[in-house]
Amino acid sequence: MNWIGKLVGAVLGAATGLGVAGALVGIVIGHAYDEKMSGDDDAPNRDAAGTRLVFFRATFTVMGHAAKADGRVSEQEILAARQVFRHLRLGEAETREAMDCFTRGKAAGFDLGATLAELRKACGGRHDLLRYFLDIQMRTALLGNDLQGPVRPLLMRVAQALGISGFEFAHMEAILRMQGFGTAHQYSRAGGEGGGPRGA
Repeated sequence: MNWIGKLVGAVLGAATGLGVAGALVGIVIGHAYDEKMSGDDDAPNRDAAGTRLVFFRATFTVMGHAAKADGRVSEQEILAARQVFRHLRLGEAETREAMDCFTRGKAAGFDLGATLAELRKACGGRHDLLRYFLDIQMRTALLGNDLQGPVRPLLMRVAQALGISGFEFAHMEAILRMQGFGTAHQYSRAGGEGGGPRGA
C-alpha cells in the first residue's frame, strides 16, 4: 500500500491552485517518495509498510468521525470524501478499505484518542507526516461543512494529540481558506462520480 507519498503529493499539488490537474502532478512526484520509503532501511520506525497501513486507516476513520461529529453525515461531506478517493487514485480494493474505515469512524464507539496515539507512534515523531494528516482532514472538513459546529473543536483535538499547536492550526486554516477551501462549489462535480462512503 505505497500511497503516503501520493497523498502528500496530491495535497501539495492541489495547493498549486490547478485543482485535479495539480493533484495528479503531485501524485506523480509523491510516487518517488513512496519508492524511497519502501527501500529505506534507515526509516525511523523501520516498518514503512506498517506506517502506511496505520496512516491509511487513520486518515479515513478520522475523516468519517469528523463527518459524523454533528450527528449526521451530509451529502456535501460525502462528496468531499469521494474527492479524496479520486485524488489518491485508490484501486478497487483500497477504495473498499477506505470506505470501511470511513464507516468505522462514524461508529459511536470509535476511539479517536487511541487511533491518533497509534498514528503518532507509527510516524515516529515525523511532524511533516502528522501535519499532512491534519492538512487532509482540514481540507475535507472545510469542503464538507466549513468547519462548522463540533467539527472545528474536534479537529483542534486532533491537532493537539498530534503535537500541532493552535497557532499552526490557525495558520493552516488561513492558508487553505486563501486557496478557496470552505466553498461548496469545489465539490459540486463530485456527485455521481465513482464510489464513496454512504451517509449516516
